[in-house]
Amino acid sequence: MSLIIRWHGDGIAKVMAATEKLAGPQRVKVLNRAINHTGDKVFTLVRRTLSKQIGAPQRAIEIYGKLHKSRSSWGTLTYTIWCTGGPIPLKHFRAFQVTEGVSAAPWNRRRPYEHAFIVKSRGGHAFWREGRGRLPIKRIAGPNVPKEMVKDATAAAFNTVTNTEMPRRVEHEIKRLTNGVLS
Repeated sequence: MSLIIRWHGDGIAKVMAATEKLAGPQRVKVLNRAINHTGDKVFTLVRRTLSKQIGAPQRAIEIYGKLHKSRSSWGTLTYTIWCTGGPIPLKHFRAFQVTEGVSAAPWNRRRPYEHAFIVKSRGGHAFWREGRGRLPIKRIAGPNVPKEMVKDATAAAFNTVTNTEMPRRVEHEIKRLTNGVLS
């Protein structure tokens, strides 16, 4: 599963008005630099916010969620953040064995998983039995990273940072390119 988020906001009009003062190649250079700088900030923020939102360490998100970015170029002027992967196993949510089963805290809310058990020889993962017999068993998973990436706090952080940072960064790049003459 792959989700792609692209920023298209009302701040585009302000950005374009600011870049109208520059010639063609300079305009593209300013926009490319601003998009990449803002995109890198957003990528870091998305990773951090997603980690807090689902209650898993960032390393688990990198292993099971595989966040990717495609930086802007002069030809595309598009910065893309996408995520492939699936649900994070329950063991990454501070899971431990209790009398009733397993206790874990996905989404930062501790809850019991009745009749579940942890198998140390299988990497410390939590499992449920699928039938009455000893086998087969099924690994228990928590939040799905691509689905969580586009909702709640992560989506809000994404929109807030892009809408506030992008116009400021374009202005900064214009001043940088023109040695402060144009602003």
